Amino acid sequence: MKTKLSLVRALRISALVVLFVGLAVWARSGARLGWTQTSVVTLQRDEITGIDFPVRQNAFVAGVEVPLLATVVAMSAAGLSLLVQRRTSPVKA
Repeated sequence: MKTKLSLVRALRISALVVLFVGLAVWARSGARLGWTQTSVVTLQRDEITGIDFPVRQNAFVAGVEVPLLATVVAMSAAGLSLLVQRRTSPVKA
């Protein structure tokens, strides 16, 4: 019985960890409301002609799917912990 309760606790803690890590990654990389980007376009000015031109640089900017996916995984783990808890609780007649 004790191992089942520790499993429930582990599932709930892992759900919180997944949720907070997903939100932290999203916020740390720029909290983009669009899709994830793997490159960023910046403008640079040519010193001789004075013309601006775009330069593509490799960068990771997490999009909105990162916290959404983290929320879905966390809710699945939390729901699984409720299912495990319900199966382990004694049935009262």
